Amino acid sequence: MTAGVPAELAARLSALTPEQLGLLRARLREQAPRAQVRLTPGQERLWRAHHTAAGRPVDVVCQAVRLTGTPVDLDLLADRVQGFVRAHDALRTTFREHDGVVRPVVHEDLPARLVRTRCPAGPEQAHALAREMAHEPFDLAEGPLLRVALAEGAAAEEVWLLVVVHNLVFDAWSFELLLDELARDPAVPAPATRPFGRFALDQAESASGPQGRAAARFWADELADAPPPPATDRPRGQAPSGTGGRVDLTLPGAVAQGITDAARGSAATAYAGWAAVAWAALAEFSGRPDVLLGTFTANRDGPNAQQTVGYLLNVLPLRLRDPGDGTWAARIRATHAASKRGLWHASYPGELITTERRLPGLHPLFDVAFVFDSPAVARTAHGAVVATYDVDKGVARYGLTIVVHPAPEGASGWIEYDTALYDRSTVARLAERFTALAAQASGAAGRASREADR
Repeated sequence: MTAGVPAELAARLSALTPEQLGLLRARLREQAPRAQVRLTPGQERLWRAHHTAAGRPVDVVCQAVRLTGTPVDLDLLADRVQGFVRAHDALRTTFREHDGVVRPVVHEDLPARLVRTRCPAGPEQAHALAREMAHEPFDLAEGPLLRVALAEGAAAEEVWLLVVVHNLVFDAWSFELLLDELARDPAVPAPATRPFGRFALDQAESASGPQGRAAARFWADELADAPPPPATDRPRGQAPSGTGGRVDLTLPGAVAQGITDAARGSAATAYAGWAAVAWAALAEFSGRPDVLLGTFTANRDGPNAQQTVGYLLNVLPLRLRDPGDGTWAARIRATHAASKRGLWHASYPGELITTERRLPGLHPLFDVAFVFDSPAVARTAHGAVVATYDVDKGVARYGLTIVVHPAPEGASGWIEYDTALYDRSTVARLAERFTALAAQASGAAGRASREADR
């Protein structure tokens, strides 16, 4: 008899096949409450970065939400924010270090810090307040790690919701879940949530199992003999300065549509089209065709992970080496193939990928980050039109980050850079080349379409 198990139950367990036992274990794991007992690899990286950033909000989400068109009940918004915190354990979590080990502490009650104010001067005043909130240092041991300001705007039909939260407990997908909750009809029940602790344990089990070992082998091969980083205007220090600047990118609708068409013509996504433009620009910038980009996945393919609030975002290296015959079609196909290969192993924590490529002040997996956001979804909340804005905090998480936001009227974005490494004039030239190459890629798609019509 199994120790501590009644004889009848032990007999029934012994009669199960290995497949049935596996299903039973999986069901029990899913039903059992799971408290997070350790940081995920992503959280460990964020913890270290927090303590080397000298108080700069490098890993802090800072978003301004504008609601217009009808008066909005601020009391209702405040209640929804605090209810969202009660529903999600990540937002009630703080982090304590003891004997060199950091442990998450989930509190039964830890309300968001919520203030009411006014922003009668419009977007500039609202963004300035959000930046001020972001630059106030977070106490990771005491919390709370979510700060919200509800501000009356210049008119009765304008309200600002300013959201500042540490990445340790929040990511971009979590922000969308917050917006969903704020917009939820009171007659519709809130969706079921899934504790972040369950995700953390599932991730650890997957990474240490056969799937994780296969991913580790894949990434070791993919990143072997990775290229050196691009040249900088000043030597790299032991750690990034965290101080950043931005050079804006603006591309007309015809160019954005042309890149989408070029990607579609190569059986690829718009993401691959824009990533191919980034590859071409950085190949010129560095003088090498071999480029290593850092991209990101939502990492929410697991059961019910779509309703989990926390930092689930995962780093996905994108190694781009062979542009084929140099045509845009070949470059886009190569980009699509590389990203597709990586997506098979996208759930493996990027922080666990081993590589010999270790340089001071540089993320070991990539030189430049590339962020491509899907077109924003039109959203209303209690009759008000919702518009969201990423607030420039004046910081840089990486040496260079290329951000592209597509929209029906065109594409916008920016190149963020570490001011300790690059001069603004250098990044401005990179932005000019990115814009010019995007136009080339779009024009190539137009020529191909015209030739096909002949």
